Amino acid sequence: MKHLKQFMAASLILVLAGCGSVFDSSDSSRGVEGDWLIPKDEIVDGGPGPDGIPSIDEPRFSTASGVGYVGNSRLVTGIKIGDTVKAYPHQVMDHHEIVNDAAGDLPYCLTLCPLTGTAIAWERTINGETVEFGVSGWLFRNNLIPYDRRTGSRYSQMQMRGVNGEESGSPLTTIQVVQTTWSTWKEMYPDSQVLTTDTGFSRDYSGFVYGRDYYRDEDSGTLFPVQNADSRLPNKARVHGIIAERPADQDAQVKVYQVGMFGEGVHLVTDQVEGQEVIIAGSSNHNFAVSFQARPEDGTELQFEPVQDALPVIMEDQEGNRWDLFGYAVEGLRKGERLRPTNSYTGYWFAWADFFPEVEIYRFRN
Repeated sequence: MKHLKQFMAASLILVLAGCGSVFDSSDSSRGVEGDWLIPKDEIVDGGPGPDGIPSIDEPRFSTASGVGYVGNSRLVTGIKIGDTVKAYPHQVMDHHEIVNDAAGDLPYCLTLCPLTGTAIAWERTINGETVEFGVSGWLFRNNLIPYDRRTGSRYSQMQMRGVNGEESGSPLTTIQVVQTTWSTWKEMYPDSQVLTTDTGFSRDYSGFVYGRDYYRDEDSGTLFPVQNADSRLPNKARVHGIIAERPADQDAQVKVYQVGMFGEGVHLVTDQVEGQEVIIAGSSNHNFAVSFQARPEDGTELQFEPVQDALPVIMEDQEGNRWDLFGYAVEGLRKGERLRPTNSYTGYWFAWADFFPEVEIYRFRN
């Protein structure tokens, strides 16, 4: 009940401060109409209407070394596109959920669903046109449903595809992101750009939108019902999941790796996910997990070993190449090459199990 009251209070604030959208949703009844690729009876009204939770459409940044509002243990989501390196603190993203941004000539959208803990980025060019994304106000299995302001199509964040409207069934072109703590990020990328609190909205960005326990207590509950409860892991255990194929519907083959089980330092796991050879790198104390296809574009069979105390470098291969946590070779003959990211992201266990009931859990050796 405490969490529900906190949620409703936050929702009311966001509704009052909401901004208008370019797309006229004609959503006076808030009814779920039309054809959807997800069960309509599981789509719930999260409280605010379209754009009641306002996206950030003109993000402002400061260098990491100049940011003082983020606590060391708070989470951030980082992105690296070419020479552009940016971080988005969750304590800001929790209030807005979507940032429409760009790196050079590549417009992209960074989304964070605070209820499922999932941060996912995708390109925001549709049929050759750059579009903005906004928060629809609806949820599916506790997860964010964005919409685009050109067609009004709705999307499932965790399924990474359009699920209603003109773009229904269209896959989103995702971009790798990394979730980690602020202390780890600023150590790795002290000169990176960091989203500031200068958002154009009046918010208390120092706290926890849904209460500290919702984020910090692995056994805490959810705000909305869970269809496929699974007690193999605690509800809010953070796991990195790899989806073997698209579309990422409930029949997709998925395997997850618990972030808290990687141990101290950097640990590597070489695994097979539906016949796809992958390499997963993670660290419990640095609070991250990332994954890549194990072979580069030329098909060479590389053997990786973890590299300690050299973040953002996380591994080295038998050729002497050193790779960072975004999969870029930063030293060696392959410098400038990049390992192909898997179809993956990090989020709460309950959400992965709810979206993908046949999900497999990787069992770490003691």
